[in-house]
Amino acid sequence: VAHRLSTIRHADNIVVFQKGVVVEQGKHDDLVLKPGGAYLELVSKQMIGPSAAGDAAGGDHSGAAEAASGHEADSSAGAKGKEGDAKGVDEGAKGAKAQKGSGYVSRAFAMNKPELPWAVLGLMGSLGAGALFPVLAILLVEMLAAYFLCAKTTVKPFVSNLAFPNTSWINSNSTIVSFFDSVGKCSAESGGINCVWTAEGKWESGGDYCYNAPSFCVKFWPPTGSTKVYKESGMCFGSMETTVRDYSLGFLGLGVGAFVSLFFQHYSFARMGEFLTRRLREKTFEAILRQDIGFFDMTDNSVGSLTTKLAKDATYVEGAVGTTLGLLVQNLTIMGISLVIAFIRGWILTLLCLSTFPVLVVAQMFQIQFIAGAGGASKKVYERAGSIATESIAAIRTVASFAAEDKVSRHGGSWEGDSRHRCDR
Repeated sequence: VAHRLSTIRHADNIVVFQKGVVVEQGKHDDLVLKPGGAYLELVSKQMIGPSAAGDAAGGDHSGAAEAASGHEADSSAGAKGKEGDAKGVDEGAKGAKAQKGSGYVSRAFAMNKPELPWAVLGLMGSLGAGALFPVLAILLVEMLAAYFLCAKTTVKPFVSNLAFPNTSWINSNSTIVSFFDSVGKCSAESGGINCVWTAEGKWESGGDYCYNAPSFCVKFWPPTGSTKVYKESGMCFGSMETTVRDYSLGFLGLGVGAFVSLFFQHYSFARMGEFLTRRLREKTFEAILRQDIGFFDMTDNSVGSLTTKLAKDATYVEGAVGTTLGLLVQNLTIMGISLVIAFIRGWILTLLCLSTFPVLVVAQMFQIQFIAGAGGASKKVYERAGSIATESIAAIRTVASFAAEDKVSRHGGSWEGDSRHRCDR
């Protein structure tokens, strides 16, 4: 009794039963010539060919003749008959796979549609995580600059040349000052009046009041910025202490923001990925169960190989649309915010650094190609190893009864050799 027709195609006499009654009898080549015959219908179904199934259902004679001629060609191949059926099945499966291969990312997102709220939450977390590093860079720079906020310098030699205001305390041997890279950053407000000394040798506002003010700003010193001059050093160091404390609180807030953003990013996308993996494995398992017998005749579709694909292929798709998507959004956010800050702070240096960007892109492309090639080669090794290991363990009684343990173990040596060869390459 046979259900796989590929195992009896070369039999001398094939008897077809239907509901306990013999309906056809003869050789394979003769039975496939009967249009609308029960044997031809079984052959057409096991070939998984839509056109063949349609011809069998409709009883079309030309379809039967084509099927017969195909089987005759296979018969002339002798022992390759089984592989001919299996090859036809596999080619049909590959054609369907190629047809459905396009747009897999959009289909994966469609399968993740029930987790859309988590996707939104994960994207928000990725945007927040991407903004962390540029903000961290600004805080670090400003914190370091705050420690150099107060500087002790001698102002007296510059008084006659630069027309500093003539005050008793500014002509001392040394004065505590703060330097700024622009005029607008210097502020010396006292009593509601901002005392700023201009190059024309006069106060912008305040008049004589500013001569006794605890601090004032000088617009023209240094030439490209401004300087704040303090009457007492304690005022400058107190301002530095306040600035450092404020930035320290900023670091604390940044740490809290990093925890919240990264938590929502990784948890949301991990949750999406797990649900997607489960759905993909369920659909893959259902698709495997729907395949005809000829599908499993192929060596690439053994039990171990299919279980290995079932375990690993879904995780590859999850990696492409799950956590990887979060990292992509995070990196794009980092790049966008960093470029904006860089152009504001120094556009010439930014353009100089961007000139190396094409070289980095090309190097990254070569790296991706290398990793992808190594991964594809390893996948074949893993599938072969999983196939033999699974079938050997499942049929361990048969292996032991034929004393084939050493032969199975030698297969393990071939896996190791293949893996080592690919690693060396």
